[in-house]
Amino acid sequence: MQLQPHIIIPNLINAFNKGDFLLVINTVKQNAAIARVDAVVPQLYGSAMRKIGRLDDAAKIFEKGLKLFPQSSDLMNSYGNLFLDKGQSHKAILWFTKALKVKPGAFDYKYNLARAFLVSKRYKDAEMQCHDLLERDPTKSTVLLLIASILIENKRDAEAERYLKKLLETEPKNVKALNNLGNVKRRNNQFNEAILLYKKALSTGQSTAELFQNLAAAFALNGLLDEAFATYKEGLTTFPHSVGLHKEYAHLAWVQNVDAPFALLEKNLSLDKPDLILAYTELMIRVEEFDKAKVWLEKLVEAKLPSYQIAAAALLSNTLRELGDFDRALATVSVNASKPTVETLPLLIEKSYALLSLKRYKEAVKALELVCRIAPFNQGYWTLLSTAYKACGNEQKYSELCNYQKFVEVTPLFESEGCNLSFIDALEAHLNTLHNDERHPIGQSLRNGSQTFENLLEAEHDLIKALKIAIEDRATSFLSALSSQKKHPFLSRLHPDVNFIGSWSVRLRKKGFHKSHYHSEGWLSGVLYVDVPSEVEQNGNGWLVFGRPDITGVTMVEDFAIKPKKGNLVLFPSYMWHGTNPILTDEQRLTVAFDIVPANESQG
Repeated sequence: MQLQPHIIIPNLINAFNKGDFLLVINTVKQNAAIARVDAVVPQLYGSAMRKIGRLDDAAKIFEKGLKLFPQSSDLMNSYGNLFLDKGQSHKAILWFTKALKVKPGAFDYKYNLARAFLVSKRYKDAEMQCHDLLERDPTKSTVLLLIASILIENKRDAEAERYLKKLLETEPKNVKALNNLGNVKRRNNQFNEAILLYKKALSTGQSTAELFQNLAAAFALNGLLDEAFATYKEGLTTFPHSVGLHKEYAHLAWVQNVDAPFALLEKNLSLDKPDLILAYTELMIRVEEFDKAKVWLEKLVEAKLPSYQIAAAALLSNTLRELGDFDRALATVSVNASKPTVETLPLLIEKSYALLSLKRYKEAVKALELVCRIAPFNQGYWTLLSTAYKACGNEQKYSELCNYQKFVEVTPLFESEGCNLSFIDALEAHLNTLHNDERHPIGQSLRNGSQTFENLLEAEHDLIKALKIAIEDRATSFLSALSSQKKHPFLSRLHPDVNFIGSWSVRLRKKGFHKSHYHSEGWLSGVLYVDVPSEVEQNGNGWLVFGRPDITGVTMVEDFAIKPKKGNLVLFPSYMWHGTNPILTDEQRLTVAFDIVPANESQG
């Protein structure tokens, strides 16, 4: 049959614009020769694969298309978007830049390049691209929103606010601008203003699930829990399949000890809503309801939905391992983990866990060394590799990663003892006002305690500002005494300046403790002791312990322990296993914890 490109190609464009990505894919498969006729065909075909989550297939299509049409700037641009989806922003930047060389000044390409710079945290470069675009069109809403996002990420809230207000002058009902301005207000603890902005956005009649989420969160942070729950429920009535709304409602209901916190989510579960199944099973794993997770994950794996096979298999393997079925956990991921890519990495990680649980330590070392080569910045993978080295008895390699004498720093927050204790006393009084939850958060390491929400060290409070400066001074002083070492996950990234990427306060109550854990997104982690129970003088109660893994089937004693002392700061690499022994009395254990990354990796 003769090809009819003048009919097929317009149909492909129409189907793609309508979101019928499977029609695009099937049409091209049935008319394979059409991909050689026009660059728009591999562009649409690859983009359709990207939209349904088949990223590796999309990459192959774009690569073939670029061999056939090496000067197609639109193909280059689409390939760049694929790399953004894969979290490889450096490659996205390369392809957007190539597209701009073919078609200099193309608005969409420059906009996408700015997005890629933002993801890479190259804020100056991202901002420069936006300024170029705004010179051409000063009121372009998408660019005003993007530059505001760049400034927010770079903690320049006042400037971001000006751009958002500029946009709202011409588009007073722009929902994204109202939402993002609300987020700025919320981050600066201006909860009443944030609430008004979210309500105004909802009043436009263009409601989104994200708006309901943000309004409910602002109510909760403002202590208006009844309003928060009502907003979540209203949002779920309008958007019953919203993963974000379900997860946030469940988290709030859980920490407030509400009966049946997962009931709303469970009511909406079905195989035609796989995203909800993944959200539900992740929650069940985190609250250790493994049998409930197993039921739905087995159904999802059996359904063989292309976009969900990897995630479902990885979660099922996790669940089986936690239930003690190590052989089946390994079998669930082994086949597809044999040829690892960035996309199949979750399977290889679960395979490594299962190998550790089965005490097949040498195989675990081999798998985890590969994982760390694929994703060297994820600290959790180095944690697992250190565990495998320790299990194999490779003391040299274990010590290279976990040299506790060298890499763990204990120091007073302030040198003057009197200044230190008076500051800590004031900080304690403030932090106690922030702990209002009934139960520990879902998926966190603490048990029998509470944890603050939002980013504590970003708060506009004089004590918190002073705390942030003091911690940063201590961290940079500690780091300056270390020497750089190539290929080392901690020492290879040394930098004179640092940025905080997360911070929170934890209050442990009777029988409270932290399970052993690590901080996969961090680089340098730390804890400040604000209030310490007297029982730390007895039997190691409440002590911070290192090197004791929390992996089902793996039992190892700790290698190093620190007795908490009020006003002391402890710093250590984020990949080290760390947890605490329980406290047994009614006295509280109050801390501030945080994660830090090198400044050159977190901003441009």
